[in-house]
Order: sequence, then C-alpha cells, then structure tokens
Amino acid sequence: MAKIYRLEDSTLYLCDTCLDDLGPIPGKWKEEPLAECSVCGEIDLQSREEMDAYHHDMSNLQWEEEQFASDQEMWEAHIRDPHGVIL
Repeated sequence: MAKIYRLEDSTLYLCDTCLDDLGPIPGKWKEEPLAECSVCGEIDLQSREEMDAYHHDMSNLQWEEEQFASDQEMWEAHIRDPHGVIL
C-alpha cells in the first residue's frame, strides 16, 4: 500500500515510490493519507478504506440514536395515554 507525503509549505504530494525514485529531496515531508500523488496519481487505499469504514460507523450510530429517540417518544406517548386515545 502506498503512503502519500506532502512537502511542507508546498502543494507537491508524492507517494513513497515516487519519493524513492526521485532520490533525496530536501525539506520536511509530512504524511497526507487522503491526498493523491502529484506524479503518478497513486492513493493510500488503506487510509481511504479506514475513512470509509469510520464514516459508515458514524452514519449507523446516528441512525441508531435517531431510532432510539423515536422509540423513546413513542414509549412516552404510550405511557401518557396507554389506551391509544389521541386527543
């Protein structure tokens, strides 16, 4: 899996392969897992998959919280009027 790096204070993004192929490039390189290599277009698939999984988990959590709130409202309405008479 490729790792993507960005040259500090620059818009240059390089994957680890391109960075190795170009030789030692002076400057400070920081990992940018969601970026795309400026040379070959490589992406960090593992980071993208982790981000997708996190987004999916958060969406499910939000749905579960909304469902719980809805169920709670229905239960409270039932407690107020157990015979189902709507006023």
